Amino acid sequence: MSQNYEDFARSWQQRFTFYDHYGVPNTSPESREAYKQLSFMDKLRLTNNIWGLLFGPIYFFVKGMWRKGLVLLGAVVVLATIAIGLDVPDIIDRALSLIVPVFAMTTANYAYYLHAVKGDRSWNVFEGLRRS
Repeated sequence: MSQNYEDFARSWQQRFTFYDHYGVPNTSPESREAYKQLSFMDKLRLTNNIWGLLFGPIYFFVKGMWRKGLVLLGAVVVLATIAIGLDVPDIIDRALSLIVPVFAMTTANYAYYLHAVKGDRSWNVFEGLRRS
């Protein structure tokens, strides 16, 4: 079932190969075991995306996943509205401002796999992330 990903950068090739064989890390016993065998840096590269953290919804737009980017942008607007409307303390406001970027960081790689390899055009930013 492994495909050839030569059109993609080496880091994407490695991620896509893992996702092809095991799915999302820690969603099944097989993926959990395979994930444990990776080096620390490989684990970080597989499950985190620094560009997703830094640019959030914009990163999703740039990668062509505009539907999921719009959902994340909507989440930013909702969280900001809640923070402003409730006049929350500064510490809670800062915590709320980290929710979407951290979520984007941890979901961007698998979302891009679904988009680029599987042809997924879903609005669901949680797609494929549940445990089996």
